[in-house]
Amino acid sequence: MTLPSTLLSTRLRSAVFALCWLLATAWQSSAHAQDCVIDSPATVALPFYDPTAATAAVAWQIKLRGIRGCDARLQIENLDAPGRVALRGGSGGERLQTSLLTQPNGGIPVPPAPSEVGTFKLAAGQETTLVLWLRADATQWAGAGLYQRTLGLRLTKASGETLDYRETLMMSSVKATARARFGAISDSGSGGSSVARLDFGELQQGAQRSTTLEVLANTAHTLSLASTGRGRLVNRQNPSSSLEWALRLNGQPVALASDNTVLPFLARGRIRYQFDAQIGAVERVLAGDYADDLLITITAQ
Repeated sequence: MTLPSTLLSTRLRSAVFALCWLLATAWQSSAHAQDCVIDSPATVALPFYDPTAATAAVAWQIKLRGIRGCDARLQIENLDAPGRVALRGGSGGERLQTSLLTQPNGGIPVPPAPSEVGTFKLAAGQETTLVLWLRADATQWAGAGLYQRTLGLRLTKASGETLDYRETLMMSSVKATARARFGAISDSGSGGSSVARLDFGELQQGAQRSTTLEVLANTAHTLSLASTGRGRLVNRQNPSSSLEWALRLNGQPVALASDNTVLPFLARGRIRYQFDAQIGAVERVLAGDYADDLLITITAQ
């Protein structure tokens, strides 16, 4: 009868040992629990960027949660300067300059680490939300493509000890964009005129008129030319009567007899095109007003 009593005693000691081990494990896990944590989206995406349009600010919502509670400071890492973030990428390793601010229309520039964005006192179970605003600077003719930059969020104690760390990717896609105007054009794509009129007055053989087309493009583009009269000035009162005219683009002759002349893959940036028109032979043509329309189409690639 002594054997069962010995087995029972052994089992009880094992159970007590196991219970003590579980309690010790639970205490150790609690000892390593975080005081406060950061919740931030993995990505903050700006809308498609058009250098000729107004830019909109995008909200970046950062939540701080107290687990056991803390007195903490929040820092933003990888800024270029107070309130400045250059997204990198595009078609040629370029940068898209953006602002990181405390208000959608301005406010205080967010300071880079080790300066803090703010200080927070959170009790256990308490939560607070900080909203920052990211906006791309206007009128940047950066190359078309995807731009991005990773920013770090660090929550620390006053002593500098890290409580939590997260990373958020900032990104924006730049549209392939081209703007063209006759005359001077501003960086925003405005100014000048969409129409140029070359008035020769009384027609004389060899008479010349010129105009300048200025193009802003952030990508390679094509320039297509289509003459309604296929290189002929047509009498408005009697279309059966016409005369030739010639066109030079930046000094090079352009064939206008076809339906459409396309000059492909022109450079990007600010480009000026000089159009020189010259009247051909004026012989045996009817009196009247002569005209032709030249349609110029700029297409971003």
